[in-house]
Amino acid sequence: MKLAVLMILGISASWGDSGSTPDKASPPVITQAQVDVWTKSWQRRLDLGEWKITTLIVRATDLRPDTLGNLRWNSDNKTAVIKVLNPLDYDLPASEIPTDIEYTVLHELIHLQLSVLPHDTTSKLAEEKVVNRIGEALFQLEKGAAYHSRLSLAKNYLKPRGGNEANRSKSAPQ
Repeated sequence: MKLAVLMILGISASWGDSGSTPDKASPPVITQAQVDVWTKSWQRRLDLGEWKITTLIVRATDLRPDTLGNLRWNSDNKTAVIKVLNPLDYDLPASEIPTDIEYTVLHELIHLQLSVLPHDTTSKLAEEKVVNRIGEALFQLEKGAAYHSRLSLAKNYLKPRGGNEANRSKSAPQ
């Protein structure tokens, strides 16, 4: 009788959801390939073709606290690296994450387009407002009437940085 019970328990356990097998793993919310497509598409639209731009999906520990993305550029050799927050570290519903990450890519590319302008600490907030307005306008045109503002999901501002870095942040300045 004990053998029969053990066999039944063993069979029922083997039928249970293993969840940890690669075949049962849910697909990622976004992939590196998708982020690369967004980067190339917005790079082309913003006429940044002379730049070599790399976009990386990174964990929150690779970004400043409360930031959704980061841009570093080198104007001399026309290279830039954009870091976007990994979906695993988002507080948004999964359905909102791809749009927010695409918006972050666009946001950072607009900063790159503006990188030719003189920068000082007094113009950072003004630049961030302009980047947000341009980003919202471009996204509204791209996404259509169903689009709702990214600013309502995550307030954005440029924290004081060096002359060749910009961030998209979760919170607005006080």
